[in-house]
Amino acid sequence: MQKGILQEILDSRTQAQHSLTLEDMGITPILVQKIYDWARDYASDGHLADYIPELARVDDSKTAIVVGDLLGNQVAVGNGLDVVASIQSVVKPFLYIFALERGIAPRDISYIEPTALHFDTDAVLQPESQRRVPGHPLNNAGAISSAGAIRRWDDFLAFMRQLTGNRTLDIIQDVYSSEMATNANNRAIAMRLVATGRFKTIAEGEQALDFYTRACSIGVTAKEITHACIVLARGGIDDCGHRTVNENNVVRAINAMNSFGLYEQTGEISLLAAGVRALSCKSGVGGLIINIDPGRGAFCTYGPRLDSAGNSVFGKYALIPLNNILASPYAMKLTADEIIKTISSYES
Repeated sequence: MQKGILQEILDSRTQAQHSLTLEDMGITPILVQKIYDWARDYASDGHLADYIPELARVDDSKTAIVVGDLLGNQVAVGNGLDVVASIQSVVKPFLYIFALERGIAPRDISYIEPTALHFDTDAVLQPESQRRVPGHPLNNAGAISSAGAIRRWDDFLAFMRQLTGNRTLDIIQDVYSSEMATNANNRAIAMRLVATGRFKTIAEGEQALDFYTRACSIGVTAKEITHACIVLARGGIDDCGHRTVNENNVVRAINAMNSFGLYEQTGEISLLAAGVRALSCKSGVGGLIINIDPGRGAFCTYGPRLDSAGNSVFGKYALIPLNNILASPYAMKLTADEIIKTISSYES
């Protein structure tokens, strides 16, 4: 490869020179309230994540939307803004970034190929696949592999506290205990990663499982996780202009969100919310969905009732108009009539 020529070509790429405010993008409190009210019509559909007993006890009447730009402006609506929700799988991009920041090679964590498989399974569980690592960083197997980079729990917790801006961020102990008592499938994944050689010892696999479960049990509000997403939308730069995360690692994590952020529904929802562009989002069975539009902003939705894929019903409906507005206006998108017709087909 003629590296010098390729370097010259890639160095010629241009970057946007300034950031837009929410107002510049037409995102106002009135508009976000309209989106919230529309999505609320679907908020009673679905079910709570009752396979984790503690999550079956949450108040399913609470919902929220928080959207922010790169300049610190924010619009927040809903009766669930103060809910400290279990972060669950929304933590997976952050686990992946943490592992990359610790110098773990991407191919030693996972591949990045999406599948139509559910989030709690992976080809690595099948010995005949001869896979050493999981197929994707954002399914359970990939996230457990990422958690193997954590040596001290306090290190990852400090990382999340820095990104969210909450110095007292912590796990929800009851959720952690509930998950540890019911996570037989994830235990099987961790032990399979020992058998494939991803983890060298059973103790290493057990520690990765424990840290993964702790990470999923972190309690955050919609505003706090939106703050973390804004850092990623800036390419790893915090509110003070300091680099918090290597931009290459941010790119890798957002790329993974593009392909598997809503699991087996990623392609379908991406078509409606982003058109020809990728949809950089991640859902969790705690009811949160995050969405990052690099160079423009980010948002988070909260609604604990889930569809069959484990995505928040309120959240997935809210993100369709939210991302259509927040994302770059220069991308081709489905017409409003086509989006409405497609959504209506789900209801018939």
